[in-house]
This record gives sequence, C-alpha cells and structure tokens, in this order.
Amino acid sequence: MRVRRSDGPIARVLRLALLLALAAIAVPAVAACGDSDGGGARRALVFSDLNWPSALIQNRIAGFIAEHGYGYEVDYIPGETISLWQGLLNNDTDITMEVWLPNHQEPYDKGIADGTVLDAGRSLDDNWQGFGIPRYIKDQNPGLVSVFDLPDYIDLFTTADSHGKARFVNCLTGWACAQNNETKLASYGLLDLVELVDPGSTAAMVADLDAVFNAGGAWLGYIWGPSIPDTRFDLYVLEEPPYDEQCWADGYACAYPTAEIKIVVHKTLPERAPEIYDFLKAWDFSAQSYLDTAGWMDANDETPENAAFWFLRNRREVWSGFLPADVVERVDSALADFAP
Repeated sequence: MRVRRSDGPIARVLRLALLLALAAIAVPAVAACGDSDGGGARRALVFSDLNWPSALIQNRIAGFIAEHGYGYEVDYIPGETISLWQGLLNNDTDITMEVWLPNHQEPYDKGIADGTVLDAGRSLDDNWQGFGIPRYIKDQNPGLVSVFDLPDYIDLFTTADSHGKARFVNCLTGWACAQNNETKLASYGLLDLVELVDPGSTAAMVADLDAVFNAGGAWLGYIWGPSIPDTRFDLYVLEEPPYDEQCWADGYACAYPTAEIKIVVHKTLPERAPEIYDFLKAWDFSAQSYLDTAGWMDANDETPENAAFWFLRNRREVWSGFLPADVVERVDSALADFAP
C-alpha cells in the first residue's frame, strides 16, 4: 500500500523546519572539512606555542600578520619543546617559530631527513647560553671564574632544601637543554655536587632571580640570551672550554655554540599556504628586536599579545621590510582596531 504524503500547511512547515535543521548540521561539517585547496573554508594555521617569552612573542607577531595580512584563521597550542615537536611531526601544529640547534639537533635532523618537516627560515641570530651567577657574587669571589672552580664554592650556593649540594636552576623540564645541561654537569664532574631544580616556568625563574637579587644572595643556573632574565639581571656567565664539534659530541663537555634558531613547518604547509611559507622564509626578527619588545613587556608587566602589538606599531620599519605592500597595508589597517 502506498502512503500518500500530506501537503497541508502544517506538513509543509514541518518539512521546512526539518530541512533547515539538516542544513545547520551540514554547514559546520563542510566548513571543517575544507582547506586552502579544497574549495571550502581554510583550516586554521596552528602555531606551536612554546613556553618561553621570545617564542610566545614571535608567534603573536607572525599570527597577527597571517590573520590580518593574509586572511588566515590562526590558533596556538601551548606546550614545551619535546611535546610540541611531536605535535609538529603529527601535523597537530603547522609552524614552530623557534627550534634551537644544537639543543634539539637529533630530532630536527631526523625530521628534515625523512621529509616530515621543512626548514622555513631563522631568527634571533645573536644568541648565547651558559651557566650564570650574579656578577656581584663573582666580584666578591674573584677566584670563581669557570665551571671547574665550582667545587671550591659549593657552600655559596647551598640552601636549606638543597641537601648540602649547590642549588642549580636548570632548564624547564621538556626543554631540550634540560638533559643537555645534566650531561654537561656530569662531564664536568659536577652532577653529584648540585641539586637540580626545575623552575616550572620562565616567570617562576624570573621571580626566583628577583628574590635572590633583592636579598643579595647567590644563584647558580642555566641562563640564555636574548631573554628577560638576561636583560633584567646582571649575570656573569661561567667560563667553559671553547665549543668544538668533538667535545660537544663527547658529553657536551664545552660551551654552548651560538645557536641556530630555526623556523620549522610541517611538510604540508607550502602547498596548503604557499604565501605563509614564503612569508616565514623572509622573516627577520633579530635579537635586538626581541630585546626591545621584551623590555617593553617586562617594564609594563604586559602580555606577549600586547608586546606583539607594540612591536608591530613601534618597529614597523623592521617587519614591513619583509612583507608585500598590500599585506603591510592590511596589517596597518587592522592594528588601528587593537589596543594598546
């Protein structure tokens, strides 16, 4: 028996409501499936939001340009070096603005060799890393010059909770340098003399240094530049044997070399967003640009997002030099709508 469809007004209203409901479900699904070459909405560009200030600031600058200059949606996934590197390999993220070499050399080499990730540029060329103490501690103890002098000065850095050892503030857990530093300390015969401390965050490390400097106390730990700790505190970097490839391969038993800080992207980015890939290859963010921006952020107790706005407004001659004129115009227009 064939059932005849009713065409009364109530039935027509119900059919229309059903169609509208189905359409509402279908539209987000279609949008979510689209990408830059599929004809639908483009997938957001996802930045690896590494947990130190220079990476956070660079992400916000590049993200603002990508969004307002090139018309991409952007997103950020927070984390640390090791987990976000895996995220980049898995294409959970698209762009990592800072990969520090040789700290992260082996995973980087493997990813490049197998074609999972691509080199897309570099930044912060003028940089350094090492083991630091307050300069006033060095002045009070002129014999404390190098890492090899530390055994004679362990008591200076011993605290109530360091178990009779020197308190050594290491990189954050998850940063490649954390394991590198532990290996370096072992190579120098110092590992049994220090109590390794994970500061938990860059902000906590700065607070720790603040407390020590305000009290005129002793501090020992990993320090790098350009960085907020480097700009705020007068630190002396302990001497180490000069870097060469052999000593570095043999337990990192020498000074850190000047790092190559790479911008690395997932292999799909050039095809999916070629103009963003070209933009990143032209990226030019020097140590001085960072120090200027971080100095403003630190002095005003501001966020990385607002520091990015400050840089885009106050260092226009830097970023406008590596962007097409139409992109610069769109970024300028968008900046007018944002504080501070």
